[in-house]
Amino acid sequence: MVSLRQFRIVFNNEDATYEPGEVVGGKIIVETTKDKYTKGLYFIVNGTAFVHWLEHNVRDESRSHSFASTQEYFSFKREILSERSSKAGHTIPYGLNEFTFSFRLPHKIPCSFENRVGYVRYTIKAVIDRPWKFNHECKAAFSVVSRLDLNLYREKCLAIHDEMNKNFNCICWIAQGSMSIQILVPCSGYVPGQVITITIRYTSTPNIPITKLSTKLLRTVHFHSPNNTLIHTNVLKKNKHMPPFPLNGHIVSELLIPPIPPSNLYHCDVIDLEYELVVSFHVSSPYCKIKRIYPLMIGTVPLYRPALTFLHGVVSRSAMSCMTQPPIIPYPPSMLGQSTESNISIQNRKISTIHMDIPSPCYEEGFSSTPHIKDMHETDYVFGVNNSFSPKYPVYNYPAPRLPNENL
Repeated sequence: MVSLRQFRIVFNNEDATYEPGEVVGGKIIVETTKDKYTKGLYFIVNGTAFVHWLEHNVRDESRSHSFASTQEYFSFKREILSERSSKAGHTIPYGLNEFTFSFRLPHKIPCSFENRVGYVRYTIKAVIDRPWKFNHECKAAFSVVSRLDLNLYREKCLAIHDEMNKNFNCICWIAQGSMSIQILVPCSGYVPGQVITITIRYTSTPNIPITKLSTKLLRTVHFHSPNNTLIHTNVLKKNKHMPPFPLNGHIVSELLIPPIPPSNLYHCDVIDLEYELVVSFHVSSPYCKIKRIYPLMIGTVPLYRPALTFLHGVVSRSAMSCMTQPPIIPYPPSMLGQSTESNISIQNRKISTIHMDIPSPCYEEGFSSTPHIKDMHETDYVFGVNNSFSPKYPVYNYPAPRLPNENL
């Protein structure tokens, strides 16, 4: 490979991030120190989901069971310098050469995802086909972000208004007591970059001291094989509040949504994603902690809310409605004569977020990555396979819904 100075793939999108159905384009860069004869130049594009894990035998740890599953979404080959177009072959001239490529992604494919147990990965490999010699190959990964518009799933993004009363019975020398808790969250649908604001009000008796209060953003991943399912849960964000806690308290906890893929991984049969908000009250021993779990939906397009919801300390009616439901999309003039809820609901789903006053996102790498993109049959001689890769996800600088000012 001494004569091959560069062999790499550059995408026309700086973030190398695309949506299903979009055209992916770029350049294959080949720099040589001399003329290079080849039968052809082509590229292969793959979209695959793969999971694999081992489970050790409880009785004999030296023995283990292997579980794996694969789902292929597409795999195709495109020729740039075709072997059929020239029986004499082709010559890549000395110096820097650029070959453009483009292809269209299928529509029904899942979002990119990387984890040590499994992944949804999209790659392109360029191949210089050399007669009677090993081929030159280079490979690169790119991100696919499936669109999940929260405005189309408003019934899953409702506000959280949870109230509970907990009685603690007398245990040995410890007297009984009680605690009253109210948890308020303006909605349960968010996009990366937004902040979940959790408002917690509580009242407790003196003999039930609170030792810690925590809020967490959890992600649970289900990896499926034909014979088993592995469930993996990890904490993405966490806030911890420590004593002293007054007997009658009010706490506001905020969790920033990091760059993460949207909920569910639609169109993927081997990996499922779920997100949850967990609020925990830790009380003094021997009583158990109080834990509340609420499902969240993470999308790629935020819930739209009209501007000026709060104006100079005055809470509008639309702001008050945030306490029970996500902000409402304003209806176009053509719908003003329609009064039935069914008609409004149907039309509401057809409204495009393109016309909403939502800024475009930036794209940031997720915290889950892979140390390489090498498949089992590939060698280290493939340019780019030992590069680490982390998918990128849209991150918005767009405010999440908030509760109205409590003092008003």
